[in-house]
Amino acid sequence: MIDIHSHILPMVDDGCQSIDQALQMLDQAYRDGTDEIVLTPHLAYPYHFENPSVKIKGLFSDFQRIVKDAGIPVKLYPGCEFLFDSVESFYEHLDEITTCNDTRYLLMEFFFDADGKKMIEAVRCAVENDLIPVIAHPERYESIQVSDHLAKDLVSSGALLQMNKGSVFGKYGMMARDTVMDLLEAHLISFAGSDGHHPIHRSARMYRDYQFVKELYGRDYSEAIFNDNAAKMLRNVDIRGMKE
Repeated sequence: MIDIHSHILPMVDDGCQSIDQALQMLDQAYRDGTDEIVLTPHLAYPYHFENPSVKIKGLFSDFQRIVKDAGIPVKLYPGCEFLFDSVESFYEHLDEITTCNDTRYLLMEFFFDADGKKMIEAVRCAVENDLIPVIAHPERYESIQVSDHLAKDLVSSGALLQMNKGSVFGKYGMMARDTVMDLLEAHLISFAGSDGHHPIHRSARMYRDYQFVKELYGRDYSEAIFNDNAAKMLRNVDIRGMKE
């Protein structure tokens, strides 16, 4: 499996707070079946997570060497999770963004009470700058939970959607669970991510979720969102409009 959303890079945000924690998470994920992971620390100035690309790439290179020395055979890629606050903030920090493996793909998040207009605005900003926006955990946003069309509108505007591991089991509440099930049923989810922060409380293990999706929606769709689409993303292949 390929995990496109993680907070494993240590000591940069609210994720792993030590190298030992980070190595433990990587080892857990690898033993669970994940062999490629995009490290996506928060780039979120409202929360004081100031992680511009030049900083992240330096820390990423250092951490890669540590992982190699530890003998954990997981392939890592740089990235970030960018918090879209406003159009002005987007352009102010555009040069600081780390896209997924230096491709056009950008993992984006919002405040959980963000309205649909702001989300559509964010997607348009990204697309106008030749980026492919990947919306992190859409099932957790209130505006998507209560709308029967917003998720589809976001995809029609050029976005792709990434569900969190655990959502299908109610980790983020029943509204999020019901929403992610609707998104899966409509085949609107393109990627899965662990959103892993901690080896015990929020691990990066995703195999249980892969099996769940496979049993309900078939092997092909589960393979697409847990592996195949991410593999194309990492090669900078635009999957929008492709069939899973």
